[in-house]
Amino acid sequence: MDRQAEGNRLHVRFPFRTSVSYTVMGDELHLPSRFPAKAEKVDLSKCGLRICLKGRTVEVGFVLAVRVPVFEPRTTVPVLVEVKWVTENKHGA
Repeated sequence: MDRQAEGNRLHVRFPFRTSVSYTVMGDELHLPSRFPAKAEKVDLSKCGLRICLKGRTVEVGFVLAVRVPVFEPRTTVPVLVEVKWVTENKHGA
């Protein structure tokens, strides 16, 4: 999805800042990661979520196993997600 299309979303995004862990799943060119990494979930909608990754690069089409905390930090729900777009955060926020 390009950045212009983001303004024409079908579903509203809700801010939801929390830490999540994720594992990059493999594909025909890349092996799966061995260890989960940390990220910050920034917002979510009915059909997706936006996370900020630090120290890791992913590409459009990668599949991630994201573990989202619910109710308590020790309880997580695993969710498989496909990367639909990637942008570099040049502001450090």
